[in-house]
Order: sequence, then C-alpha cells, then structure tokens
Amino acid sequence: SKMRLQLQLAPSLEHQVAAMLSILVRYNWKQFSVVTSEIAGHDDFIQAVRDKVAEMREHFSFKIQVEVKVTSREEMAIVKHSETRILLLYSTRAEGENIMRWAKEFDLTGNSYVWITTQSVIGEGREALPEFPAGMLGVNFDTSLEHLVKQIPTAMKVFAHGVEAYLSDPQNKVTDLVPELSCNMTTSASNELESRWSFGERFHRYLRNVTIKNSEFAKPHIDFLPDGTLKSVELKIMNLRPGVWSNLVWEEIGVWQSYKKESNGLDIKDIVWPGHSHVPPQGVPEKFDLTVGFLEEPPFINLSPPDPITGRCNVDRGVPCRIPNGSSGNATSGASIMKNDTTSQCCSGLCIDLLAKFADDLQFEYDLIRVEDPKWGILINGKWNGLMSSLVEKKFDMVLTSLKVNGERESVIDFSAPFLESGTTILVAKRTGI
Repeated sequence: SKMRLQLQLAPSLEHQVAAMLSILVRYNWKQFSVVTSEIAGHDDFIQAVRDKVAEMREHFSFKIQVEVKVTSREEMAIVKHSETRILLLYSTRAEGENIMRWAKEFDLTGNSYVWITTQSVIGEGREALPEFPAGMLGVNFDTSLEHLVKQIPTAMKVFAHGVEAYLSDPQNKVTDLVPELSCNMTTSASNELESRWSFGERFHRYLRNVTIKNSEFAKPHIDFLPDGTLKSVELKIMNLRPGVWSNLVWEEIGVWQSYKKESNGLDIKDIVWPGHSHVPPQGVPEKFDLTVGFLEEPPFINLSPPDPITGRCNVDRGVPCRIPNGSSGNATSGASIMKNDTTSQCCSGLCIDLLAKFADDLQFEYDLIRVEDPKWGILINGKWNGLMSSLVEKKFDMVLTSLKVNGERESVIDFSAPFLESGTTILVAKRTGI
C-alpha cells in the first residue's frame, strides 16, 4: 500500500481549508478563487478545497472561479479577469509578499477584495509584511519550538498506547516490533532483511485507533481520522489590522473548532475589513439593475398568484413580478411604474429560468414588469404598439417573451440568438407511384 503511514498532531491542510470555507459560509460568499505559489503541497491544497466544496454541496453551494499558481506578475491577470472578490491564498511568507505586491498592481487589494490565508503565509510573528493590506484574514496555529517540544509527551503517549494495544492482541504474539529493514530493494530467501516493514501497516492501525485524554482542560480527547490526522482541531482566526503604533499586525479575533457544529465551528469577534471598514464586502462585483418587461406565453412565461398566506413567491411558484393595474397607451417607462400602481404576481417558465441564470452568471438585479399594452406588437401607420412599442420607446432595458422574428421587427430592435426553434411545418403524405 502507498498510503501515508503517519500520525499528525498538528492541524492538517484539510483542517485549514475547512476553517477558511467556514468564514465564507458565515458571510454567504459563494464564489471564490484559489491562489497558490510553488510551495510544497500546493496541489494538495487545491485538491483539499475541491474535496471540501464537494462535501458541503448539499448544505452550501460554492463556485470556484479560478485556480491559479502564481509565479510571476503576468499570472495575476488571470485572477483579475475572473472578477473574483474572495481569494484563498496558500504560499510561503516570502512568496505571499510577492503575490500581494502583484495583486496590488492589478487593483486586487481594494475595499471589495478579501484575502484569506493559510498559516504558512502568516508565519510565527505578529508583524505583517509591508505588502499585506489591512483587512486580510487568516487561519493560524502555534508552530514555535516551545510548542513543538510540548507535543513530545503527547506523541510518546500515543506511541506507548499503540504498542500496548499491539502487544496485548493475541494475534500478534508471534511478531515483534523490531523491523529488520534493508536499503536494498531486492530481497531473497537467503536475505531476511526486507525493504518495507511487512507489519508496518498493521502497527499503524493500532496507533491510529489510540484515544487519550487531552492534557488541556475542557479540550476533546486526542484521536485520529483514518488518514492519520487529528479528529478534533482548534485553529486561530487572524485579522490584519492597525496595531498600537499604527503598523499592521496579525491579531487573533476568534477560533475555529472542528468538533463544534454550531456556526460551522466558527466563533469570531469584530473584524477590520479591507479599507479599514467595519462592514464586510459583498463578495461579488457591484451589481447593476435592469428593468425587464415581459408578456406571458406559457410555457415560456407563466403567471400565478403568490402564496395566499405569506404573500411571497415560493420556489414552486417562480420569481416575483409585477402587473400594471389597468392598461394604457401612455409613454410611462417601466422604471417609473410605482409599486402602488401594480399587482404582485409570480412568474415562472423557461424564459424566467434563463433570466435567473443570466442574473447569477452576469451579476445583475432585475425588476420584472409586464408590458402595459399586452400585445406582441405590429406597425400601424408608422407606429408600433404592444410589446414592440415598449422596446422601441426604451421603456425597458430588455423584454422576455416568445416573440416571432420578422424583418420589420428586426429592423428596429435587437433579438437574442434563438434558443428554441418553433414554427409551422406543413406535412404532406408521401405517395409512391405518383
């Protein structure tokens, strides 16, 4: 087996990823990008992010916009073009300094951008590098020599309990824990040495099943996951903010605990956000608003009343839309129709599904209003009526409906590419011998 026969008492890369994503869940940031350097394990970090996103799919739908390994300034252009606002960074401290300098040159460190880093970027000290902007977040744990020395007794306890369990098992009476290994990869019957310890995997299972009491008060027991990493981990959540002398320092603002389910294990205090703001960014580019007209035509656009109890459009009823009270032929624009002059309805159908998809992909908000003159629109005495009139007179930014394309209409408005072909076909019976 090529599995890693190790036990890890320090938080794993997977733990750091879980803590980082818990921050995204807290602030409802669904879109993000992953930025790494050539640091050892950068592929493992990306895979850990993918695995955790897939694991959380039923509860929270993430979208990874780009995954990029940045080794030069030019590669930051990929991040810039993605229009991402939330970025997870995995690199060394020195590489992180270069990446953040290039990010600043591409205007990727402004008030609407949040960078969340791993422990490797923060390092041991509280002082931040000059290129790091205020408002950065990070996950951290103690990697000092003093802390590592404190872990030696714990490691010895795990080993001792594993040995005791191994030797207490009657199945292991004929074996011992003294491997006779050779650097020579070939073995023979006359050579009792082996290149790989045949009982290593078995002994590892005993070590992995060890559970011991934590020396720290009120902390969960020390036990391990199948991959040899700790089951219960606590990480510090750090925030880069002005210190006493106005220089930026990493300050602990909370903790993430893998063994707690409330708030995804996250417990944090107030955060200084990018631009020294106390309000979190939206996590997406600034949206623009569109006034969208429509004319119902099942099954492309269906109308139904809202829920009689809540007055809202539930998932099965579609999205909110408005119907002008009465119908008039004046030139009132869609944007100027007051809500008091309309009746709330729910719209659903293929066109509405497409609109919702476009709004999500292109990041815009929309106000859906039925055209006041409910006709498709024809040209009468040089003037359009109905839906065509609303478009020609620019009452709406766009119109959704099932509208036939013809030369007259195409000469005054722009149609989208047809997404569904529908028309009249004449079928004639085919007779042989005629």
